[in-house]
This record gives sequence, structure tokens and C-alpha cells, in this order.
Amino acid sequence: MKRLLVPAVAMLVAVATASEAAERKLGTIGPPPRQSPQRQTSAESLPPLPLPATPLRRSEPKAEPSPPLFVARLKYGEYQDYMPNPGDLDNLLRHVREQLDVWYGHQMVSADEIATVHEKGGAYAMPVLYVTGYHPFELTDRQRGALRQYVLDGGMLIGDATLGSGAFADSFRREAAQMFPKRRMAVLAPDHPIYRSYYTAPTAQYFSVARGTASIVKGPPVLEGVNIAARTAIVLSPYDMTCGWDGFYAPPADARVPEAPRTKAVLPGDAVRLGINLIAYAAAERRFAKAQASTREIMGQQPQRRAAVTIGVLRHHGDWNADPNSLYQLVRLAARQTSMPVSYALRPVDAKVEQLIETPFVVMTGMDEPGLTETEIDALKRHVQAGGFLFINNTSGFARFDAGARQLIAAIMPDQKLQVVPADHELMNGLYHVREMRDAATGNPRPAGLEAVFVGGRAAVVYAPTDTLAMLKGIHDPFANAYDTESARKLALNITSYAMRH
Repeated sequence: MKRLLVPAVAMLVAVATASEAAERKLGTIGPPPRQSPQRQTSAESLPPLPLPATPLRRSEPKAEPSPPLFVARLKYGEYQDYMPNPGDLDNLLRHVREQLDVWYGHQMVSADEIATVHEKGGAYAMPVLYVTGYHPFELTDRQRGALRQYVLDGGMLIGDATLGSGAFADSFRREAAQMFPKRRMAVLAPDHPIYRSYYTAPTAQYFSVARGTASIVKGPPVLEGVNIAARTAIVLSPYDMTCGWDGFYAPPADARVPEAPRTKAVLPGDAVRLGINLIAYAAAERRFAKAQASTREIMGQQPQRRAAVTIGVLRHHGDWNADPNSLYQLVRLAARQTSMPVSYALRPVDAKVEQLIETPFVVMTGMDEPGLTETEIDALKRHVQAGGFLFINNTSGFARFDAGARQLIAAIMPDQKLQVVPADHELMNGLYHVREMRDAATGNPRPAGLEAVFVGGRAAVVYAPTDTLAMLKGIHDPFANAYDTESARKLALNITSYAMRH
């Protein structure tokens, strides 16, 4: 009997440990989800014998039909609290239904399930994956690779730090960086489409979870994002919105899960508005995201030419390769539709003299500040002074990039100023006579608005504040400030032809 005692004790310890793990896993902050609405329907029924002449009528509740699935909650880790507020998605999608008149459903999916779909050659088709929690977490290489492919295939990954947990937010940032090591997660600019996709949300109210609602402050909303192919495909709220979606204020430290790390939370009303905007943005970008995924590197067949020209794509400290699809289409169109006997290739280059000297034609794109150093700015200045050509295109037309681009041009060419390119200039009359452009979203006429810095009559730096490359691939981002396909094609080819001739 004594020999049996040790295994029995070990088994009890194992059971206790598993129980503690399960308790951690099932710990929640918010209330359970509300019951789905039911409606009464009438039906005939057979009453107990003896039967009357006619059947009786009875009423019974009947659930509404299931809505199309749009969001999946990601289940990750063994003992992570991936669902601290069980009713958050359900409540948010009810608000979406009330405000947008669009009915979406949600489900739960594990990271391993998505990995299995990926390994079998399939694509996980859910438009949005939602990740939340307050503990730090780490994905496996298998899960991480599958989620990376999910995003590339057009999916959107949204993270929310429950209770404003810095531990969760840091884990989410690390995972995003490992999925896309060449992409930077940054705070979204105030003019980002997420802040205007349904509600105009220039401000939001936050409060310290530890000090409660007495600490409410008002300021710009704080969301972070990673851009993939001209859309924000990964979004993180470092401060709690999930409690607000669930209809209550994030609890203070002496309430539920006192050991959980916490910082700030968004007031429920603002959390709901931002949540609706996230769903509206994902829905509006869905078609664009899928099309971008299928045309990521389609260059087409280039005709045989006598010489090759390399166009440098400038690497800077912002999102320097925001829309590679459009650049591929630029070189394809240039090879097919210009009369110059050359073929074209793209090559990333740094702002260093030894690299720039090999690529006289340099293109710079982006969606936020380029943030170049003084040494890099000096290299670009020498490049332009030596006869090089710099074309800067504002991908999607964001204000943050516009300000950074203008500041950079002023630093490169301090003695000259940007000027609107006149209608009689060669840039507007090269391959095509460009007189009037059209807007990608509305089709309405609009001015070209092309700007340049001239050195001895030569346009050395050309800047397009409106996206001139986006529509070369014929796919419209609903939130981009861009020209339509025909206008973009003509102006982009004029710029390319001018660069090659000068």
C-alpha cells in the first residue's frame, strides 16, 4: 500500500495542476454573450388522444437564420485567456447590424486549424481574424507561417490588448514583426481611413484602468498598423476596446484577474465606434485585398529589347515598398508602350552614393514619413545634382507622407521650390497630351496637380501628391486618393519617358 501512495499523490498533483491551468484558461472578465433573438412561429401539432376533429395550433420560438461569417476569434496557446470577454464580438456585430444594416456572424478558430488549412494548400477565407487577451503569448513557426499567408491572401488581423495589457501588446507586435520582418508597425496617421470608414473619429476618450473613469482623458485615437500592398492588414489597439464592446468599463486592479497587466481602456461608446469603423474598413477593403493578393507580382511578358534599364526603388525608414504591384505594372507598361528600345527591371536601393550612381532613375513611394538621415539626404542631393532623376509618389495620398516628402525635397533642393508642372511642359506632353485627369473613386475631372523642382530647365525631382501609380493595375482602393486607370497610365508613362530621355 505504501508503494501505491506516491503514484497516487503524483496523480493528485497532476490533476490539481491541470485544474489550475484550466481555471486560467477559462477565466473571463465580462459577462457571457446574450442569447440570439428568437421569433414566434405557429405550427400544427397533434394533441394527446382522443383526437378532436381539427388539429390544435401551437406557438414555438424559432431562431433567426445564421448570418454570413465575417470574423473569427483566434484560439492560441494551451493556457492563454484568448476569450476574456465572451460577448465582445457578438455585441460589436450587433452594433454593426444596427448602424450599417449589415448582419455578420463570428466563430472561433484555432491557430493550428489555420495552419492545417495552409499545409493542405488551401486558403483560410475568413475576412477578419480577431486576437485578444492580457497574458503574453508566442505562436509556433507553423502557426506564424500560416497567419502570414492568411494576411498575404487578403485577410485582416486585428489585435486588442484586454485591460490595455502591455504584455499582450508587446507579444502581438513581436509576432507581427516575425511574420513581416521588413514591415514596420506604426501608429496610424490621423487621416487614416479607419478613422473615417463609417464614423468620423478624430478623437477618443481613454481612462486608466487602475484609477477608473475619474481619469478620463480625450485625445487622438491610438491604433497601430502594418501595411501590406497599400492596405493596413494588421491592426493593434494597445488599449482595451474589448470590454467596451462587451458593454462595460474595464475593471480596476482589485476586481477580476488582479494579476493581469493593465494600462488604459477606451470608453464603451468610443470603443464601439472604433470597432464599427474597423469592420467597415475590412469590408470595404475586402475585394481590393483579394485582388491585390492575386496580382502581387504579375509583370507580364516584356518584349525583347536591345538594352536593359534598372529603376531604383528607394529604401527609406518608412513604408518604402507600400504597393509593389503598381511598380511591377509600371515597368511592364513602360516596356510595352514606350518607343524606347529598352527593357526595365526594379531594384531596391539605399540612399547611398555608390548605389544611386548605378540607378539614375529612382522612384520613392510610401504611406508615412520617410525619415531619412542627413547622410542619406546628402546622397540624394548629390544624385540629383549629378543628373539623376527622382520621382516621388504618394501611395494612397496620405497627409503624413505628403508632409514628409515635401520636407525631404526642401532638404535636397534648398535653393529651389516645388512648382506645379505647367500644361505645356514635356511631362504633360510626352507620350500623351495630359490635360485633365479623372478621380478613381468618382470618375469626376480633377487637375493633374503634378509638382516638380526644376534645375536649369530640367525637372530633377517630380512629386505626385495624388497616387499616380495605384490604378495601373486596375484595382481601386476605395479609400485611396488616386487617379483612374487611364489617367494614371498616361501620366505615369509620361514621367517614365521623361526620366529616360533626360
